[in-house]
Amino acid sequence: MIDPADSLRYLKGAGPARARLLERLELRTLGDLLEHYPRAYLDRTRLTPLGQLQPGGDYTAAGMVSSVAEHRSRGGRSSLHALLDDGTGRVECVWFNQPYLRERLRRGTRVLLSGRVEVFQTLRFVNPEFEVVAGPGGGEGAGAEAAEAAEAAETAEAAAFSAPGIVPVYPLTAGITQRVLRRLVRQALADCAPALAEFLPADILSRQRLPAWGSAVRGIHFPDSQEDCQEARRRIAFQELFDLQLLLACSRSVWERPQTARPLASAGRLLAALERGLPFRLTGAQHRAIARLREDLARDRPMHRLLEGDVGSGKTLVALAAALCAVEAGAQVAVMAPTEILAAQHAATFARHAEALGVRTALLTGGLSCARAREVREQVARGDVQILLGTQALIQETVAFASLGFVVIDEQHRFGVLQRARLLGKGSSPHALWMSATPIPRTLALTLFGDLDISLLDEKPPGRRPPRTHVVPRRRYAEMLDYIARELDAGGQSYFVCPAIEASETLDLRAAEELFARLQGDSPLCRFRGALLHGRLRAEEKSRAMEGFAQGETAFLVATTVVEVGMDVPNANLMVIEHPERYGLSQLHQLRGRVGRGRQPAHVFLIEPAAAGPEARARIEALVREEDGLRIAEEDLRQRGPGDFFGVRQSGLPPFKVADPVGRPELLEAARDEAFALVGREGVSGLRSTALWRRLMLRFGDSLDLYGIG
Repeated sequence: MIDPADSLRYLKGAGPARARLLERLELRTLGDLLEHYPRAYLDRTRLTPLGQLQPGGDYTAAGMVSSVAEHRSRGGRSSLHALLDDGTGRVECVWFNQPYLRERLRRGTRVLLSGRVEVFQTLRFVNPEFEVVAGPGGGEGAGAEAAEAAEAAETAEAAAFSAPGIVPVYPLTAGITQRVLRRLVRQALADCAPALAEFLPADILSRQRLPAWGSAVRGIHFPDSQEDCQEARRRIAFQELFDLQLLLACSRSVWERPQTARPLASAGRLLAALERGLPFRLTGAQHRAIARLREDLARDRPMHRLLEGDVGSGKTLVALAAALCAVEAGAQVAVMAPTEILAAQHAATFARHAEALGVRTALLTGGLSCARAREVREQVARGDVQILLGTQALIQETVAFASLGFVVIDEQHRFGVLQRARLLGKGSSPHALWMSATPIPRTLALTLFGDLDISLLDEKPPGRRPPRTHVVPRRRYAEMLDYIARELDAGGQSYFVCPAIEASETLDLRAAEELFARLQGDSPLCRFRGALLHGRLRAEEKSRAMEGFAQGETAFLVATTVVEVGMDVPNANLMVIEHPERYGLSQLHQLRGRVGRGRQPAHVFLIEPAAAGPEARARIEALVREEDGLRIAEEDLRQRGPGDFFGVRQSGLPPFKVADPVGRPELLEAARDEAFALVGREGVSGLRSTALWRRLMLRFGDSLDLYGIG
């Protein structure tokens, strides 16, 4: 039996040369080829005569190219126009920025195409999928024998192609045509047929009304009908979701084993003292989250909880409260943040509240001197430091804890799973709290964090007023600066955020250094003291810039996105964002969250881009329209899709090829229920000898070890 893991070079019709070309598509094995699913289909069972096309409909049609012309706009954009005729009518076909298609769409070429018909002076297909059925004949100068062979091959191909059926359309690379790829996929299906045996339990297939795996793989490539195609895609989408949920269910089963964690029950003495010292009252959401964390910490199995909330919802204070409860129970706490700015901000907050209660804290980052870093490590190893905050410096081999019992990882999606595992490995099954300031829609939370319990901070502290967001045309930039100068005179402070550090000859971006020089030169802000902050500054320079702005010594701060997290300056009520089209929607919302933390009205000014695509403009419009972080996240997810919302959560996990947990949440829920129920019945040990477990090992590889189930 041929193994799906075999190299493509041994597949009939491929060979070493084509195998090298297929590597450009990341196709190296027979299994890779079988998972190279069609991106579209040409349905020959539903051909519509060109004379019957109507605007606004999706059609599949066939005809002969009667003319071809290429056009270029003043901006250099190219468009290829082909006129198609089938005897019943004519239709124009337009492909934008694909001039290379002219070699394939010569006059006399017969094509099959599929797409949406629009009206622009006349009916036309815009960027349709197409397939050349037969060319216009042998090339000029070709020998008689070669021309005859080519004509015979074309005639046979055309005859086969004219038969009813649904034709897959694959992503391609140079040197590989649709016809070649279809033949290779058919051969791979034939060779691997015995290896496509079913691995899901029969009861799951029955409950979910799913076709067998072999039928689904064949059906997604060469379906007999539209219904067959839909059922195949549903099975494969379910399988992709089920595989991930099974991984999460197994991971959760392992860490929920009893007696694996040190219970950290506390009387709440330090927590009560913390609340008495606060100049405000905690919100109801904060109280609920803290209560759940205390319950989790007191159990004899490690806590794995995700704390999410919008910017300004008070996550840091909840983490501090939980850390104090852990310290009171006799454990050390580690708090890891992705940037030195955020780590320093957390360290200042923790020190301000914890040191007053007799709890010793320390900061460990790569920017510390060697002597200071060594001193901190020694204090942690002795147990003198009870709460250690820092960046990835915490996971260095030289860092050892006396009794690590609780780990907090902020902005956790910025760390790889290996980094998080290394920090957790510095204790004996410590309790863990993951935090995210990016609200996560439910479907994505179940997809990415199905192994975690989730607490949501859905209230903001009283007195917080969301900033108003405005789009400022470049022609009104000076007017905006005049307004900011008046606000600074009144005691306010302003951020200026740029996407670049230095001016670039290739990118038309307002660089941070250039903008800082202009603001301090000939501008209404020249009489105010400013500061510059970006990632290339030395640690002490960053600290001076941050502290000067936080203390009100500087009126404005020109920075890159290093201020996205970690800057908490209640007096800062203004923000200018240059080139907002270069940011994601959730990132823009994070930046906006740096202002509006005080009681004065806050404003965010988005500088209108000179040229931006429709997606960028949609993001800007959504930010102006929406204030709620969860709605922002849902819109961001809708625009970008689940693959790009956070990137891949765990390094090494394959992306979904068919599944869409956002568009099909009911399928995600079904896959999750089945996976967790299966692990509940069989346990991890009961699954290890099954074909399903072998699939899990093949799909996730080393990630099984990172999840603790290898």
